[in-house]
Amino acid sequence: MDHRQLGFLVALARERHFGRAATACNVTQPTLSARLKQLEEELGCALIIRGHRFEGFTPEGEHVLSHARRILASLDELNAELDPKSPPSGSLRLGLIPSALGAVSRWIVPLREQYPALSLRLMERATLPLMQSLMEGDIDVAVGYLDVPAAEPFVARRLYIERYALLAREDRFTLPDRPVWADIGAFPLCLLTPDMQQRHRVDIHARREGVTLAPVLETESMASLERLVEQGAGVGIVEQHKPAAGYPPGLIHRLLPATEEDPPVGLLWRAGAPPSRRLRALLEWLREP
Repeated sequence: MDHRQLGFLVALARERHFGRAATACNVTQPTLSARLKQLEEELGCALIIRGHRFEGFTPEGEHVLSHARRILASLDELNAELDPKSPPSGSLRLGLIPSALGAVSRWIVPLREQYPALSLRLMERATLPLMQSLMEGDIDVAVGYLDVPAAEPFVARRLYIERYALLAREDRFTLPDRPVWADIGAFPLCLLTPDMQQRHRVDIHARREGVTLAPVLETESMASLERLVEQGAGVGIVEQHKPAAGYPPGLIHRLLPATEEDPPVGLLWRAGAPPSRRLRALLEWLREP
């Protein structure tokens, strides 16, 4: 077994296609397939579910894939640590809850300007899968809710308090200048799916006001939700961290009242080991005024 084989496995997980994975690794498809078959033989178990095309990973394959990601990340970090005078480089894997997309998107350009050799891989996850990915080492750092039990094992740094707002197309819907939570039942709503923490909190606010929610559209992605709203599909409830000027022309944006239950959102990373150079770079950059 060598790191190239593990890289092929990770590329296949990312691309979900043998040909595209081979192209990403700069090898031919027969070479990639042969090396992965060799890896299976060395480990004594099937890792990949094969049909006419790639169909997924076996449970053993998922387990090996998780280890492969950590091994490759550690190797990448080792290479960076060997030259401590060089700026942070390589890939920082950042997982985030969907409602944090607006906040994180504001970091990307200035962070890359500060550290041009640093690349970012962003992955949206619901809260529990996000914490599981962080625990298993599939991501380096998470942006998530700090007040959930699943966040307790991790080191945390608060970034902001999550607030909510209505978002709609101005030519399709009329929003109150100062909406209250009782108003949300009057609109055809576009919401995140019920397994998302943000949706769970919206549901709590609605029940408190005696409002029964019947969304016309649900999605797992905040970017998809905003796109649906932009198309006029309904009125969205979004996290208020993106400035109103950050939305496309024609969208109106009205802040909902703050409550004592509005949750803290922050950075989370694994305890027990020093942060990597990439993570330290992010932490230091966010600390700057």
